[in-house]
Amino acid sequence: MSDRDFAQTLAKGLEVLACFESGALCLTLPEITRRSGLDRAVVRRLCLTLVRCGYLEEGEGGLRLAPRVLTLAGGFLGGLQVGRVVQPVLRHAAEELDMEVALATRDRLHAVYVDRAAPASARVTLGFGIGSALPLLHTAVGRMLLARSGPEVLEQALAARPATRYTEATELDPARLRAAVEAAREQGFAFARDEFELGAAGVAVPLGGLGQVPFVLATTASVNAFDEPGRLERVLDVLRRSALAIGRIGAPR
Repeated sequence: MSDRDFAQTLAKGLEVLACFESGALCLTLPEITRRSGLDRAVVRRLCLTLVRCGYLEEGEGGLRLAPRVLTLAGGFLGGLQVGRVVQPVLRHAAEELDMEVALATRDRLHAVYVDRAAPASARVTLGFGIGSALPLLHTAVGRMLLARSGPEVLEQALAARPATRYTEATELDPARLRAAVEAAREQGFAFARDEFELGAAGVAVPLGGLGQVPFVLATTASVNAFDEPGRLERVLDVLRRSALAIGRIGAPR
């Protein structure tokens, strides 16, 4: 795309909305200015425009996202037939494993949860929900997505890798990270533990049948959940059967 086709004002407005991606409920104009890196006067005009268009609303302490932003997500989820196709399969897998199960895709250099289900017995979750963003290099779901993406995406992720560790177990060596992604591609699944959050482990498998964007099915649980002999193999079996089921039901007719 040439610079002539790039709408800078629209891009700046989207940067303002992106300031709320980290889960901030309410932001002031100075906070949005700092997060976006844009000029304060520009931020003020953009925020007033987004308020008038219904994507932001004013509240005590600043601005917050308005319910209208959900219509964008609703269109995306509806196009994937999440309610009809994905959610029933995720619920069944979660009950069978007694673990949380999620559908995820890649958004730039992050893995993003698109849908998830937890077993009825779950009293405590790991805090990941629809819209949660996870790093690509240090999670099972991210490595499986990298394994399904082009080589240029892996290079971008390696170039942008964090300078400090999330935990004491976080791998920062680019050669080892590249090898972990290659291993996920060759063996057809990814497994990571303690690298993003101490005490948490994840497993992810590839999924087809939902269009051109890569998707994966994944589960995240305490590291103890995988200590039992044969547990990883059982988890992989359920995730793979679930991925095939979603692929069959969701494949274009």
